[in-house]
Amino acid sequence: MSETPAAGSAGVAPPGVGAPAGAPPAQDPLAALRDIHLPPAVEAWPPAPGWWGLGLLALGALLALGIWAGRRWRATRYRRTGLAELRELRNRWEQNAADARLLPDLATLLKRVALSAWPRQEVAGLSGERWVRFLDDTLQTREFSMGAGQMLIHGPYQSSSRLDPELLTLAERWIRRHRVQAVQVPPAYDEASHA
Repeated sequence: MSETPAAGSAGVAPPGVGAPAGAPPAQDPLAALRDIHLPPAVEAWPPAPGWWGLGLLALGALLALGIWAGRRWRATRYRRTGLAELRELRNRWEQNAADARLLPDLATLLKRVALSAWPRQEVAGLSGERWVRFLDDTLQTREFSMGAGQMLIHGPYQSSSRLDPELLTLAERWIRRHRVQAVQVPPAYDEASHA
């Protein structure tokens, strides 16, 4: 059996029910709430501290990259200069392939490029077989001692030597790609021990 609550009991009456006669109806409690307020828009300036840190980090990275690029540019200037002189030598060869000074000029150019990259005491005294082995070792090839580069052994000292276009291509490749490292200079060729 269910009992209905009596008037005035602890039960909750629906709105407007049980109100004294002639009283205005009770207000809806939800009507008194205000609408949702959105926060103000986030300003773009000043940025949050994290963005300042990220900006400083990016600026530091750009500065380091600029310093590295500047050093690399200065460190490879001798290659660019050598390639420009090699282009002039190639132009001279195209105008007069019989010019006897072309091969000695190429040998001098290669030596000057090497002296720009390695200490003088390591390369200044190299000639003949030792010189072409040095060129081979720094390019990791055998084209100087076994190929067109053999002309550099005795050719610069002979008046009738002509410059081979293949040697010009090999010289260009050496100037562009030689690896500057501590190179073990090959020992002098001792004819007495090979006799």
